[in-house]
Amino acid sequence: MATQSSPIPVVASAGPQQDVDRIASTIQHLFAATDARDWTLVETLFADSVHMDYSGLGAGAQVQSPQEITAGWRSLLPGFERTVHNPHKLAIWVAGERATATYDAIAVHYLDGEEWTVFAGYDTELVREGGDWKISRTRLSLYEQTGDESLPARATERVKAGEERAPTAESPNAATVRTFFDRLEAGDLEGFLDLFAEDGKQIMPLAPEGFPTELVGKEALRKQYGPVTGFASQSYPVEVIPTYDPQVVLAKYAGRITVEPGKEYNNAYVGLWAFDEEGKISSFTEYFNPGILVNGFPGQAPQHYSVHAAGASPAESGVRMRTVNFDSEGDRLAGHLFLPPGFDSSKQYPAVVVTGSWTSVKEQMPDAYASLLAKDGFVTLTFDFRGWGESEGSPRQYESYERKITDIRNAATYLLAHANTSDELAGLGVCASAGYMAHAVAQDDRFRKLTLIAPWLHTPEMTYALYDSRPDGGRDGLLELGRQARERFESDGTVRYDQAVSELNPMAAMYVPEGAFPYYLDPALGAGPHYANRWAVMSWEPWLTFDGISAARDIDVPVHIVHSEQGAVPQGAKDFIAGLPNTPEVVWLNDYNQMELYYLPEAVEVALGRTAGWLRGE
Repeated sequence: MATQSSPIPVVASAGPQQDVDRIASTIQHLFAATDARDWTLVETLFADSVHMDYSGLGAGAQVQSPQEITAGWRSLLPGFERTVHNPHKLAIWVAGERATATYDAIAVHYLDGEEWTVFAGYDTELVREGGDWKISRTRLSLYEQTGDESLPARATERVKAGEERAPTAESPNAATVRTFFDRLEAGDLEGFLDLFAEDGKQIMPLAPEGFPTELVGKEALRKQYGPVTGFASQSYPVEVIPTYDPQVVLAKYAGRITVEPGKEYNNAYVGLWAFDEEGKISSFTEYFNPGILVNGFPGQAPQHYSVHAAGASPAESGVRMRTVNFDSEGDRLAGHLFLPPGFDSSKQYPAVVVTGSWTSVKEQMPDAYASLLAKDGFVTLTFDFRGWGESEGSPRQYESYERKITDIRNAATYLLAHANTSDELAGLGVCASAGYMAHAVAQDDRFRKLTLIAPWLHTPEMTYALYDSRPDGGRDGLLELGRQARERFESDGTVRYDQAVSELNPMAAMYVPEGAFPYYLDPALGAGPHYANRWAVMSWEPWLTFDGISAARDIDVPVHIVHSEQGAVPQGAKDFIAGLPNTPEVVWLNDYNQMELYYLPEAVEVALGRTAGWLRGE
C-alpha cells in the first residue's frame, strides 16, 4: 500500500548525526509549515536576522527578521488555493556552530484550475541556537518555471480582497490516486492503465531534452510505463493533498526504484490529477527533477560531465567516463578517467592530470576541463585528493599542500601505467591547485608540460595583504588558530571544522559577503552532494605558509598559463611567470572573472581552446 510521505532523504552529509537530523527536520518543517500556512512555526525556524536572496524570482536580496519574512509570504501564498513544496536532494555539512544545507525543491502553486510551478535550488546557512538549528541565510537559484506566470499577481489580489479559504475535505478521487501508486508498486500495468480514460494523457513540463513531455492515450502510456512496472522493487511514498475542486487532486511523492542491483533511482515529484465524470483520470501532470532523471534512470545520459553546464556532453561529444580508483600512500583515491571519442584500445594518447581549486572535488571544475580535453583527443584523469570527496584519507577536508602534491604524483603514476597513454604527460592545475601542480611538475620529470588556468599563486608574505582584514588578529590570528587546531588533533585526534565558504562567517576559509562568488554554495553551479562545505581549521597553517610561486625556478618544461586581470591574485601569476627559467605562453582573458573560468561554458571553452591547441603543439 502506498504510504504517507517520509522525511527528506539526506543524500550527503558530514558532522554529528544528531545535528544532521535536526537540520533536515528544520528544512522539512519550513516547507510543511509554509504549505499549511502555519506562520508561527515558520518564524521559529529562522534566526533573528536572516539574509534572504530571492532575486532569482525577482524579489531581490535583503536582511529580514522572521516576522518580515512571513509578512511577505502571507501577502502572496494564501491567495493560492494550494501550494505544494517538495524539497529533496538534501546535502548537509556541519562545521562547529554553523552549517550549510543545499537542496532542490519543486513548488506547485494552484489557483482556479491553473498551476504556476517553480523548480529551484537552494543554498542555506544555519546557526546553532541552544539545541536548535536556525536558518540564517537562504538563496534561491531558479532552474525553471512553468505554467501561468500571472498567478502570483492574482494570488496577491485575492489576499488583499480577503478571499482566502480554509482547506476542504478530501476528494473521493483521492482514493484513485492512492490506487494509482499501489498498482505501480505491484507491477500491475493493466490495472494501472484502467485508471485512465481512453484519451487520458500525462504531461511532464520539466522533462529533459530527449524525454517525452506528453503521453496521449493508453498505448503511449503503456509504452512508457511497461518498463517501469517491470522493475523488481519500487515504492512511492505519497501525501495526497485535496483541492477545492473535487475533480482535481494534488499529491507530492517520491519515486524509488531499484534499477539494478545496488543502484536505486530516487526522484521527487509533485503530481496533479484531473478526473472526468466517471472518475477516470483525464489528465495527469507530473513535475519531477530532470537532473535526477538523466543521471539515474536507465537509458538516460548525463547532460554534462560536471555539476554544471561547462563539461562535455556525453551524448554529443562521444567522450566516455570511467570511474577508477588508485592508491596514494595507502589510501584509495576516487577518480574519473575520460576517454576521447572513438577511443581505440590499440592506440596511445597524450595524457593530462587535471586538478581544481582548494577545497574542491573532481565533479566541479576538474571534470569540466578534463572532459572537454578528452573531446580534443586526450586521455585525462581527475580525482579527489586524500580526505576530500569520495576518496579515503583522514583527517577529512584537510588542505595540506604536502598531501596534495604527493597525490598528484601518484595520479601521474596511475595514468602513465594505463595501456593507452603515451609518455606525453601534462599537468593542468586550476586556481589553488596551480601551486600544487607546479611543485609536482618541478619535482617529477615524468611531466612533460604544465598548464595553469585561473591560477591562484601566493607566497607566505602575500597572505598578509590577502587575510589581514579578518577579525581576531587577521592573518596571524588565523595562523594561530590553525596551530592550535593541529595541536589538538595531534593530542587527542579531535578535528575542529569551520565552513569552507560563507557569506556570513568571517572565519570561513572563503568569506564572501553579499554573494561575491556563489560558485561553491549555489547548487546550480558547484555546490550539492559532491562538495562538503567545511574544512579542517588546522588547514590554515599549511595554506598560509605555502609558497606556490617558488616552484617556478625549478620548472624546465614548457609552461602555458591562462588567467584574467579580474581573477584571483593576478600579481601572483605575474611573479610566477617572472621566476620561470623559460618564457611561457600566457593568455589573458580579461573579459572573465575567476569564478566564470570555473563554470561559464563560453569562458571554459575559450580557456580550454587555447590550452588544448598548445598541448597539441599548435
